[in-house]
Amino acid sequence: MQAYKKITEEITINEQLKMLTQAYQEHAIVQINFARYSVISSREFMEELDEIFFNVKTSYQTYLEAIREKREAKTIRNLHKNGKDVLILLSSNGKFYGDLITKVCRLFAEQAKTTKADLVIVGKEGKKFFEQTGIKKPFAYFEIPDTNVTLNMLKPLIHQIIVYQKVSIFYGKFDNIIIQEPVESSLSGDMPNMQKDEEEKDKKANFLFEPTVEHIMEFFESQIFSLLLNQTVNEGKLARFASRVKAMELAQNNIQKQITFLTHRERRIKSMEMNKKQLQLFAGRRLWGKSR
Repeated sequence: MQAYKKITEEITINEQLKMLTQAYQEHAIVQINFARYSVISSREFMEELDEIFFNVKTSYQTYLEAIREKREAKTIRNLHKNGKDVLILLSSNGKFYGDLITKVCRLFAEQAKTTKADLVIVGKEGKKFFEQTGIKKPFAYFEIPDTNVTLNMLKPLIHQIIVYQKVSIFYGKFDNIIIQEPVESSLSGDMPNMQKDEEEKDKKANFLFEPTVEHIMEFFESQIFSLLLNQTVNEGKLARFASRVKAMELAQNNIQKQITFLTHRERRIKSMEMNKKQLQLFAGRRLWGKSR
C-alpha cells in the first residue's frame, strides 16, 4: 500500500510539472507573438542602417587619412573613443530557455579565452556560466529584464560600451520557431551584416555629407549605435522565447512518458494488492471451514 501511495504522489507531481511547462510555453508564445512582427519587420531596415554605418565609418577614416597626409592644421572632432575592443555576452536572468543560452555563452567563452578585448556580461545566467568556465578575466556586469526592455533601461550599458572602438555582441538570433542560433555581430560599424560578393565589396562609393562627415559620424556613434543595440536585445529576446517553446514541448513529452510509465505501475500494484486481498480472503474462508 505504501508503494501505491508513493506512485500516486509521483503521478500528481508530474501532472503539476506538466501544467507548469504548459504555462511557460503559453507565456513564451504570447511573448513571441508580441515581439516577432516588430523585430522581423525592422530587421531588414536595421541591417541596411548598419551597412550605412559601415560606409560612414569608412568614409570618416578616409577623411582622417587625407588630413594626415596633407598635414593640415585643421582640428579633428574628438569622438571620445578609447581605442579598445569589447566583447558583450547577451544572456538572460531567467531559466527554461532550452540550450540556446548555453550555446551563446560557449561561443562567447571561446572568444574570451584568447582575446585582449574587455569583457561585458549581461544577465545572471551568462555570469554564472562564465564564472564556471574558470577563465580568470575581469568583466563588467549588467542586468536587464528578460521582457519589456526599454531604451532607458539600456542607458547604463550604452554608456559603458559606447566609448570602445570596436563593439562585438554575442546573442541568440531568431530564424523561425524551430531554429535559433548563437551569433556574433558588430555594433560599431566595422562590417556590414549583409553578405555581399567580393567584387561588390571592392567597389568604393563616394558620399557627400551635410553638414560634415564628422557630425554624421558622431550621430551614428551615438543615436544609431543605441538603435542597433536595442534591435539586438529584442532579437535575443525573441530567440530565447522561441527556444523556450521548444524546450517546454520536449519537457511535456518527457513528462507524459513518465506519467504513462507510472500509471502502468500504479495499475499493476493496484492489481497485485487486489489479488493479495483475494488470496487472504480465500485463505480465511478455508480456515473458518476447517474450524467447523
